[in-house]
Amino acid sequence: MKKKPLKMLKARVCYGHLGGTLGERLFNRLMELEWLKPDRDKATVYELTEEGTKQMINLGVNIYERR
Repeated sequence: MKKKPLKMLKARVCYGHLGGTLGERLFNRLMELEWLKPDRDKATVYELTEEGTKQMINLGVNIYERR
């Protein structure tokens, strides 16, 4: 019996940000892992936690690079 190929999640880029199903799932997972936390003053702004910073660096993500 052949395995059915996995369906790729939909993603989109909007003004340089990842959106769509993939973006939403990634955001939710980063929140679950407590790698992100909401900014105290702005409801739509999030920042990396100390653990998030450590783990992103371990993954090879340059968190200091500006576009």
